Amino acid sequence: MHDLSWPGSYGQENDPHCPAEPETPEPKRRRSGALMLSAEEARHVRVAIRKLRRAFGSFRALSLKTGIPASTLRRAANPKSSPTGTLAIRIASAAGVAVEVLLGGKLVVTTPVIGRAA
Repeated sequence: MHDLSWPGSYGQENDPHCPAEPETPEPKRRRSGALMLSAEEARHVRVAIRKLRRAFGSFRALSLKTGIPASTLRRAANPKSSPTGTLAIRIASAAGVAVEVLLGGKLVVTTPVIGRAA
């Protein structure tokens, strides 16, 4: 004779899910210490972002040049933000200067003069 209670109701998706092991949340990942900037370097990056925004005309134009979303650049230009080394590298590339110049605060941005030979 067949047992009418086989298979049990637990395999028929009418019971609440009971995991075998309790789910543990993933530990938070920390930023690499190699890409962290000092307070002075972060200030220089924020100033450089604002200068380049003026030189290119908008955050959107700077965004197209760097490949970083405009909202991220706006947030990074905020005095309360802490920009990363990766952002500094991309900003230096867009400005056409070495990263050391950018982090040192010696970035000079000039707007191009139209109608004048270079």
